[in-house]
Amino acid sequence: MKQVRLALLLLLATMLISTPGAYAGWVWNKDTGWVDPLTLDPGVPDQRYKLAVVMMLDGDYESSVKEFQKLLKQYPDSDLVEPCYFNIGRAYFLAGKFKKSFETYETLLEKFPGIRITGLVHSKEFEAGVALMQENPKGSVRIFEGIIEHNPQGPLAPDCQVKIGDAYFLAEDFVSAGEAYRGVLENYPRSEWAPYSMYRIPLSRLSLEFRRDRDMGNLWKARDGFEEYIANYPDGTLVDEAKAKIHEVEELIAQKEYQIAEFYLRKKKPMSAMVYLKKISDRFPNTRWAIKSQDTIDFLKKINAIKK
Repeated sequence: MKQVRLALLLLLATMLISTPGAYAGWVWNKDTGWVDPLTLDPGVPDQRYKLAVVMMLDGDYESSVKEFQKLLKQYPDSDLVEPCYFNIGRAYFLAGKFKKSFETYETLLEKFPGIRITGLVHSKEFEAGVALMQENPKGSVRIFEGIIEHNPQGPLAPDCQVKIGDAYFLAEDFVSAGEAYRGVLENYPRSEWAPYSMYRIPLSRLSLEFRRDRDMGNLWKARDGFEEYIANYPDGTLVDEAKAKIHEVEELIAQKEYQIAEFYLRKKKPMSAMVYLKKISDRFPNTRWAIKSQDTIDFLKKINAIKK
């Protein structure tokens, strides 16, 4: 009996794989079971629904959406309304229309508040947001915010909050990114995303300064932020990266300090320059600017520009 069943399954699989042309073979879906598209009658609501599902599975997303929409228009009070909206959302997602997918899922939740599959719908919305983030980072923020609005303390809320930060970061809006990551620490301090967010806050500040004239105050804040992450999560997965970023920040601060020292030297104020050169040597001994500063100090002493 087992061998007969196996043979039947293999035969059905072969029919699906080898049959050319759209809707020319049996198709299986958990919603419809095994169906032969050629035998479906579009005049029967349940069969038209199955045909729309088959179209979606076959990759004909536009036709699939149209069929689901026709069912919604013709049978607005039937049991098919809920699954039609859900599958329209799926079809839009598969077609790469992520914003329309989200909007359809939102319509479903508005029409059927508190439905059994609410959690599943939210997870599908989240998938749409993640997919949209790659092509339109700021556009995806609305999706993640929408999921949080539905359930601020729900299982997806921390994930959405951190994705808002990631989306802004991807869009190079580092100020908004930092605020979003702080929102994770404020609203979901015990979530698995707390360490990641604590690391990304100074990273956002540092990334912002790469686009500016490297403001010293923000560079110091970025360094302190990475130090805070290491202190709070000494065994965290991002500790090595945080240490590397601290060194990177120190290189930038030392460079800025050295440029100030050079300014005073050009103004023939070696003693003022010494304040910055000495600071670099004392505070950032492991940077290349410390070596450069010491060489400059030795030169100034050699020409008697400063006291030995």
